[in-house]
This record gives sequence, C-alpha cells and structure tokens, in this order.
Amino acid sequence: MQTDKKYVEPGKELPVSYEVDVLVCGGGPSGIAAAVSAAKNGAEVMLIERFNCLGGQGTIGLVTSFMSMSAYTGGRQVIKGVWEEFTNLLEKMGGCIKPLDMAEKKPYFAVNRHEPDTAICPFDPELYKIAADRLMEKYGVKVLFHTYITSAIMEGKEVKGVIIENKSGRQAVFAKRIVDCTGDGDVIAYTGAPFETGVGEKDGVEVKSPVSTMFCFDGAAPDTVTWKVDQELAYGAVNLFPLMKDDEFRAEMTRVTGINPCSAEDLTKGEIACRRQILEVMDWLRKNYKGTENIRLTKIANMMGMMVSRRIVAEYKVTTDDILNYEMFDDVISMNAYGVDIHNPDGGGCELYWLIPGHAYSIPYRALLPMGVENIIAAGRCIAHEGIAVMSTCYGTGEAAGAAAALSIKENVELRKLPIDKLQDALRKQGVYLGENEPEKPEPRYIHIKTL
Repeated sequence: MQTDKKYVEPGKELPVSYEVDVLVCGGGPSGIAAAVSAAKNGAEVMLIERFNCLGGQGTIGLVTSFMSMSAYTGGRQVIKGVWEEFTNLLEKMGGCIKPLDMAEKKPYFAVNRHEPDTAICPFDPELYKIAADRLMEKYGVKVLFHTYITSAIMEGKEVKGVIIENKSGRQAVFAKRIVDCTGDGDVIAYTGAPFETGVGEKDGVEVKSPVSTMFCFDGAAPDTVTWKVDQELAYGAVNLFPLMKDDEFRAEMTRVTGINPCSAEDLTKGEIACRRQILEVMDWLRKNYKGTENIRLTKIANMMGMMVSRRIVAEYKVTTDDILNYEMFDDVISMNAYGVDIHNPDGGGCELYWLIPGHAYSIPYRALLPMGVENIIAAGRCIAHEGIAVMSTCYGTGEAAGAAAALSIKENVELRKLPIDKLQDALRKQGVYLGENEPEKPEPRYIHIKTL
C-alpha cells in the first residue's frame, strides 16, 4: 500500500569507484554505438547497464530485427558506421540476415506486408549479446552490468557524474562527459532538466504511449503471412517477424494502453497484462490463422517495448514535417529513412506515414543537446520523435553522441559549442553517411496507411 509518509535518509560518504572520460548510461543500441564511438576518438569509456547484457530492446526486449526503411531503403544503405561494423560481425557469427539478402533467404516475408520496402535485418538475440560483448572488448570499453543509476551528481548546471547501486553497494562514478542512452532519459531527468512524456494531450490530459511485450514461437509454416489487420486482436493486427530458423517468428501482438512509463506500479501492471495477452494471442492464432496451427511459445521478452517514454527538451526537436519533407540540416549527424509510426494510444491499430523508398532525412546535432544542463548529451529513444526511436537509428544518434563527448574533451569546449565540422569529419572517418548523395525530394512525399 502506498503512503504519504516521509523518511529522511541519513547522509553517507560514498566511495568514488570510477573516474573516466566518457560515461555511457544504458547499453541498448545507442549505448553500444556511443561507447564504441567515444573509444574510437581516444576516450576512456565506461558503460553502465541495468540488465545482464547489452542490446536493450534488441535482446532483453526481443525486438529481433532492425526495421525496414531505417538503415536500408530502396536498396540504399543510409546508416553505416558502428551499425554496419556490428551487423557485419553478427553476420560472420551466423547471427543475422543482412537486408540485401532477405529476398533470397526469407522470400515469403514481403508477401502482404504494409511496408513498401521490407528489407529488414533479422537477428538472433542471443548471438547479439555475445557480439556486443566482443565489440566492447575490441575497443577497451569498461562495462558494468546489474547496475542502476539512481541520481546525478551536479555542480551548478554541470553534471559531474552519477550515483550507482549494485551488489557492491552505493557508489559514485565521475566523468568528464555523460551520454544518456537509457531510453527513458533517466539521467537527464535526475539533473532536473526539463523533459516531456506522452504523445500529446486529449481533453487536457496527457496521452500515454501504448506498450507491447514481444514473444517468439516456433512450429509455424515458413510461408505464414506476417501482416493482417484484425480488430478482434488487442494489437489490431497479426504482426510477425521472421527469425533465423524458417519455422520461428517473433510476434508484436500485445497492447496495453494508459501506462505511465515513469511509474513502477504502472510498469508492473503493464508487464503482467501484456504477458496475460500472450497466451490469448497464441490460442487465437492456433484456431484462426493459417500456418500457425501447431505453434509453440519459445521466448517472452524481459521488458515491454514502447515508442515514447521521457523525451528531452533539446535545442531542436525534430518534427513530423521535418521527416515527411526529408529535411537536410546543416548540423546533420545521422540519416534515417523510417517515417512516422503512431501506435494507437486508445486501443488497437496504428497510423503510418512511410517515406518513399530510396529517400531519407537527417537528424541534427542540436536534437541531442538537452536544455538547462551541461556536460551531458542524449541519444536513442529519448530524443525528439517516434520515427527516430527505431534501433538502427539509435546506433546513428549514439555514434554521434559518443564522438561528440570524446571530441569535446579533446577540444576543451562544452558539448553545445563543439564545432560541427569537426564532429562531422570524425563521423565520416568512422564510415558514417551524412546525406552527401541524397536524391531530389519525391512526389508524393509519403505513403499513408491507417489501421485504426
């Protein structure tokens, strides 16, 4: 039972367990890329992760594919750098199918899909964990698992470090620069800097992003149709994604609305409700859907997925108009070809604005810089817009944030005063594509699909 009682915690002298150049908070896709990128630019890097592995939604969350229309679009690759290095490593380990190989290796996937370009990159989440470990070892990144960040250490408006808690107790970690890759903007929230939550307002009440728990099953026919609208389902559709084995699929088919992602009680309710739906969906598929009559549940994600939780208030907020007009910013630090993906916050279904295949837009450096606080930069899901929250794009923003953190130390300047040309030059040297060869803007500008 919740109470309004207060307890005054006694003051305590904490050990300073680590002092590093760049501290990356969160080991999802943006954290992986940020850590590697900062290390490539000469920084001593530490990465803190609350779970027992890296990968975030890709491993713990079982989002087992890099989405269509993000890194690859219309046969073009627009996100490279660390993402390409990582997927090349994973491919060598037998742990992923690169987008250009999808048509040959998974010929049925494109049948009846709603995306105009279905060149996803499916991967094995278990091999992903091992590949991420190898990447950290290669670049000398210090990783600390099973560790929660509980507070920010502030000196005026500057973040000097964080307080962590784990099996070793409560400790302090100091760093010259912090990269918030927590997905929820946890560190930035702890600093007192402004942030947003929800996906807008309705009748004066903030609307929360819906949540979903991924799960996997085997025993399905390889040619099972992977997308079909059906309002009988809580999600509003059958939505399946292929895994490495021909008979195994990942399902994104649970949905719970009204969850506050910053409330432990709400998160608990959501996790339980989503898991309850999984068996209902499995039973429905066996009875109603061709090719899934004999499926068997194999995995359930260890955390729910959501498009929006906290979002930083940054120097610039990427808008829907920017995305649908293929905006090219002078301070571009990553490209993206994923459009606008709005999951219905009141029930099943979604609204999609797919970009025209072969075209992409840019993400500006300003979108990574939180207002009201210094020495910290953000990447991943907590910046700007739902379309930027997909995993390959998180690699792109993470790579830029990590490079900026390291370079700002070298240049002895604040993150927001780092010369953009120096950051862009460093990213290009790392193989990042910054939109130098983009085609003319297409007409029409997008493909609109609504399944609400």
